[in-house]
Amino acid sequence: MRRLSKLVSSLCCLVGLGVMTAAAQTAPAQAPAPDAFSFKLYGYVKLDASYDTHDVVPGDLMFYALPHKAGVDDDSFRMTARETRIGLNIIAPEVNEIATSGKLEVDFYGNGGGENTPNLRLRLAYVDLTMPNGCSLRAGQDWETFITVIPKIVNFSYLADAGALGLRRPQLRATKGFKLTDTVKLTAKLAAARTIGQDIDGYGKDDGVDAGLPTAQGNLILEAPLWTARPAKISVSGHAGRETLDRVEDGELLANDDKDYSTWSVIGSLYLPLLNNLTLQGSVWRGENLDTYFGGIGQGINKTLQTSIAAQGGFAQLLLDVNEKLNFNIGYGMDDPDDGDLNLNDRSKNQILFTSLFYKLTPAATLAVEYSNLQTDYKGSDNAENNRVQGAVIYNF
Repeated sequence: MRRLSKLVSSLCCLVGLGVMTAAAQTAPAQAPAPDAFSFKLYGYVKLDASYDTHDVVPGDLMFYALPHKAGVDDDSFRMTARETRIGLNIIAPEVNEIATSGKLEVDFYGNGGGENTPNLRLRLAYVDLTMPNGCSLRAGQDWETFITVIPKIVNFSYLADAGALGLRRPQLRATKGFKLTDTVKLTAKLAAARTIGQDIDGYGKDDGVDAGLPTAQGNLILEAPLWTARPAKISVSGHAGRETLDRVEDGELLANDDKDYSTWSVIGSLYLPLLNNLTLQGSVWRGENLDTYFGGIGQGINKTLQTSIAAQGGFAQLLLDVNEKLNFNIGYGMDDPDDGDLNLNDRSKNQILFTSLFYKLTPAATLAVEYSNLQTDYKGSDNAENNRVQGAVIYNF
């Protein structure tokens, strides 16, 4: 696994360097004048209000239900505008047939701050270089390269720890599209991404950084129209990397790079328009050490057993556009770590059933409501269940 990760990471870096080299070898050009750039502001303001019948982690978002305390449920009501988002698309004039663009996007889910004084958080920040031959290079922070479909959901968790893998991270990505026929397209993506881990050994250093190499991510996507003009997508994707733990006792370092733990995933995804207004989407996956990818219900390495925690899961969702204003969705997600990799009382299974309605009150304002039932199992102890009703008002600009 380590050799494969190094090989794929090195290959991705070489592809990226090749794209930049090709750009550098074209005729020299002066930088465009500042007034030649175009800027487009976008985003939305969103107010969320939610009622829970049981305590969940982390709160406004819903990853899993906490264990019951003496069988007593403790209901909660929350209200927040932290998902409010601001983005900026930046397009530069084409130079030597090289198209350049960039994106910057933030929300208010940053660490620290109070519930009514939240801090900014970087979501997306990248530059795109597109060559005349169709190859492109993306450098910066973006969604995981292995993500093909994202669930449509009111709660901002996006089924984290409940069936949908991945978030966003710094990466260098090369992309190439291949037109197989007039209607069939194959897209290949390869990236070297930052390995984000935790400090499980307790020596003050991210265990992903301690591995000394990036994580390789890849995605192969086939697109073709089937029953409708909208193209269907099917993809195979995943990642391979590692985290490294030092040997530490009572805060003292006994050995550097004492043990490696693999992190990997294999993912199959589907986006299938069934009718002009009805779509089925979802993914299934299997992997190990997926805590920072929101798999394994937030559990990646079992330090007691000295093993990576393996898990499998996925989600499926039907999306129905009833008319131009009303959208209805129903879905199910599941995250199932291997019991043999867990300690007593660890989270052993997470399942969510959810349904939502989105109604466009005006072209800019949307009302949304969602019901979800979340059940979290614990190894060797009682399961926990939460019912959430969440409403939202969204103003897009």
